[in-house]
Amino acid sequence: MRRWLAVAAAGVLVASGCGSPAADHVRITVAAPDALFDAPLGVTVTGAPPGRLITLTASATDSHGDLWRSSATFRPDSSGRIDPARTAPVAGDYTGAHDAGLLWSMTDPGVHTLVAPVVTVHLAASLDGRSVATASLTREWAPSSVTERETSVAQEGFAGTLFSPHDTTVRRPAVLTFGGSEGGTANGVLVARALAAKGYPALGIGYFHVPGQPGNLENIPLEYFATAARWLARQPGVDPHRIEVYGFSRGSEAALLLAVGFPGLVDGVVVGSPSSVVHAGYPSGIGPAWTLHGRPIPYVDSTEKNDPRPADDRARIPVERIRGPVFLLCGQDDAVMASCPFTRAIGDRLRARPYTELQEPDAGHNVGIPVAGGVNTPDGNVGGTQQADALGRLDAWSELLKFLAARTESVR
Repeated sequence: MRRWLAVAAAGVLVASGCGSPAADHVRITVAAPDALFDAPLGVTVTGAPPGRLITLTASATDSHGDLWRSSATFRPDSSGRIDPARTAPVAGDYTGAHDAGLLWSMTDPGVHTLVAPVVTVHLAASLDGRSVATASLTREWAPSSVTERETSVAQEGFAGTLFSPHDTTVRRPAVLTFGGSEGGTANGVLVARALAAKGYPALGIGYFHVPGQPGNLENIPLEYFATAARWLARQPGVDPHRIEVYGFSRGSEAALLLAVGFPGLVDGVVVGSPSSVVHAGYPSGIGPAWTLHGRPIPYVDSTEKNDPRPADDRARIPVERIRGPVFLLCGQDDAVMASCPFTRAIGDRLRARPYTELQEPDAGHNVGIPVAGGVNTPDGNVGGTQQADALGRLDAWSELLKFLAARTESVR
């Protein structure tokens, strides 16, 4: 038999289990049962028998129907309390003291991202292999007040989704977001939704492998991105003079090139796992990836992949011509591209310009998706570890919000 007690006034959910003297008083407390995706987990256990090991498990089901799960075993303090934010587990799926460790260490059987509009996480505390307390919490990617509007190449000239905060009476900086060589709109939409949850109008787009666009990353006009940025600037609640652009991986090339080629349109640039050099089309490795005014933008072929010092200097992105600030993020264990050497090369050319540079230790390529949440990459082909990537994302997300807040302050 389990007893549930919800303390609504304090916003605290408490669950306890009973069935044996040692388990009668064990409780799991969740400080914020319903919150945004980046809120602290705020989980504590009380009433545990001192000296007895307690295992906490977290589980959730994703949009594919797959079960994600993590566990960590703790030794309660002398008062029978466990606080994962201050106490490291003695065994489990992560190491060190981390408030949200149980959340970002969850894995599933496939290679998926635990992303859904609302994620419900079930928690359980076990003593000697038997559940003695349970609780649950939800984390949502955006509040219901955030509105969504789909766009298409046929109608607006680009494919994506606009996310708008509820209050559009105040003009704010807005962000155009897009991913890399994976194609489609998923990564751009993921970042845009998260930014809108923080009050920034954001438009997530895809530029290939979407209806009305090429199937591969080949001959993509930069004008496509400019069209999206101009449209975003006209939307309610958007300051047309504060359009920021975020590109991930190969999309970083487009973001930087857009700021270079359209300086009056782009106010600032954010790039994750970036390149300082324009590479050939993908996946062919031959021909241009990008064009401007119908002409190919110079690029390096596969023989110079990951080289920040290309033989043809025309392939270097002239980032020194970018007018606004630049935010650079890379993982030092990136196995896909030399994003940290590229980051340093960009920084070297931005010495006279304001920029922020984050190099996350032991993180891989996917740290360039700056949102809290775990990406399960069991084969390790993108570098990093789940823990290093998660901690890198948490750090990067916090710094990115500071970067955007500074852009907001500059408007006032």
